[in-house]
Amino acid sequence: MNHRVTHLKASHYFSVASQTLSYTKAAEQLNVSQAAVSQQIRLLEEYLGVPLFYRSGRDMRLTVQGKELASHLTQAFEHISQGLESVKLEPVEGTLLVSGLQSYVSLWLMPRLWRFSDLQKDITVKLFSADERIDIHAGKIDVGIDDNKHLIVDREDTVKRTLISSDIIPVCSPSLADRIGLFQPTDLLKCWMIQVDDSSYQWKAWFEELEICPIRNKSILWAEVNSWYMGISAVKAGHGVFLCPKFMVQKELDEGTLVQPHPKTLNEKIEFYAYYAKSSPRRARIEAFVDWLREESSGQGESILKTNTHQPLPWP
Repeated sequence: MNHRVTHLKASHYFSVASQTLSYTKAAEQLNVSQAAVSQQIRLLEEYLGVPLFYRSGRDMRLTVQGKELASHLTQAFEHISQGLESVKLEPVEGTLLVSGLQSYVSLWLMPRLWRFSDLQKDITVKLFSADERIDIHAGKIDVGIDDNKHLIVDREDTVKRTLISSDIIPVCSPSLADRIGLFQPTDLLKCWMIQVDDSSYQWKAWFEELEICPIRNKSILWAEVNSWYMGISAVKAGHGVFLCPKFMVQKELDEGTLVQPHPKTLNEKIEFYAYYAKSSPRRARIEAFVDWLREESSGQGESILKTNTHQPLPWP
């Protein structure tokens, strides 16, 4: 099958002329001379071997073959125009499709998104949460947000930018801490131990870094969740103690609705990244959003725990 398109210029001139039914008006739309339009259409008629126009008095009419060709070319050039517009570099204004991990989107981004909308009133952000990585080159998502455990980007056509680096800390409700009396690291074993299903961020690693090897027996209650969101929801409801990224609960720590029952943080931090296609036609819009994300999260991972409403737990 021959995929080569011949007489594309002449076809374009004819398509315009078939809508105006005037070489003069077609020339004005195409910004060329009337003679150029007439010449291109004559070349097309010679190639096809059929007339495309005829005169009825002073008016130009399409022949049967001209009507048939015009109907195909009108659709074809509309499709071409749509294709060109779909990859054309867009202005900052418009819609931006953002997908990120449920925990990051729900606990950190969503409560702050109004600030971006206030700064960039001409950008509408459509936010999606998904714990599976989205292919930003497929065109369905403009910006993806993921953490260092799941995001592996080593492609020349992809931009990856660091958003935040955060400690992993133990957290629980102040009422639970007061009720149980948490003074030593092993006192945490009196609680319901909640952890994510990632070996790097589990209680085993936390205790081993303190050179404590608690025995996992029936007297210790363990729970494993598949998202930070689920664990944080549990401790906010007063159930158990959870290892989680500090920046996700910084507001609760500042307000005193959650406390850090031990100062020990995991040696391994968690990092979040934004990634997007380097050749995206929405790059100006994307970079405005990512720059805001980086500025908004600046210092979040290293902010100091405030205890305005609750005093620090005593440690020997």
